[in-house]
Amino acid sequence: MKIDNSHQHLEAFDAHELLIFAARYCYGRKTIAAGAFARELAEAWPTIPAHTRGVIRRDLEQAFEDDDKARAEGSTYRPLGWDCDRQAWELVRQAWLREGEA
Repeated sequence: MKIDNSHQHLEAFDAHELLIFAARYCYGRKTIAAGAFARELAEAWPTIPAHTRGVIRRDLEQAFEDDDKARAEGSTYRPLGWDCDRQAWELVRQAWLREGEA
């Protein structure tokens, strides 16, 4: 078996689509990686293209809504994870609010 080290196959992936995928994957995860991703996303927010920000913002707003409902109902499942995870995602929300996005 010959290994292709050219990495040309990676050109098929759009970096912005991967960013959306990564955000969706991290919602609700209870790991340090999810919190770290959210903090990095918040820091990079102004440099992310508007369309990508819009998709992430829409998804995250829904996740906050679902998380609020779960917490109000006393559910053990929380769509944004533990309190520390939710706080990390809150940094992303604050980033879009600073940019004047609602």
